[in-house]
Amino acid sequence: MRRFFRIINGLLIVILIIVLADVGLVMSFANTRPELKQADAAIVLGAAIGSPAAYNRALEAVVLIDSGKIDTVVVTGGKIADRDQSEAEYMAKVIRAQVASQQPTIILESESRSTYENIKNAKAKIPESESVVIVSDEFHLARGVMLAKRAGFETVYWTAPEPTYYQKGELTWYYLREFAAMISYIPHFIGN
Repeated sequence: MRRFFRIINGLLIVILIIVLADVGLVMSFANTRPELKQADAAIVLGAAIGSPAAYNRALEAVVLIDSGKIDTVVVTGGKIADRDQSEAEYMAKVIRAQVASQQPTIILESESRSTYENIKNAKAKIPESESVVIVSDEFHLARGVMLAKRAGFETVYWTAPEPTYYQKGELTWYYLREFAAMISYIPHFIGN
């Protein structure tokens, strides 16, 4: 019986360590921004069409373009149904309508249905790019950055719009959901 309790205690300690590391990673990426002078491209991670997240992620890409830090943007995200426009198409329209400087090169990645596919498919669209900026909501940055590094980008920067379009409870829910998502993505972080 003692052996059983030692195994249970050991498992609980391992789970606690994983959860604490997970929370630490998500919060670390959410609260820091590396200094960015210039990057080969930005990858804007998909979000539901018409949502504040998709719109504000696209606007964050506009800030990067207008400041001269990037001139190529890969917008990602597929369709909910065949008759819909893709998340990537929606964000490309927002960028084209809002950019004040010269129109950037916008590459559509319209096939993905997950963050993993966003990054994997974006890498296939810009295989020569060595440095990228991951653009998403702050709670989502850790997963995007870690996947981008795993995909082979040499230098990965990240940025996010201010989360003022979320209510406090809503933002808490998204952080909790992201903690679970990060754990479910462990095979993607360590696998092929």
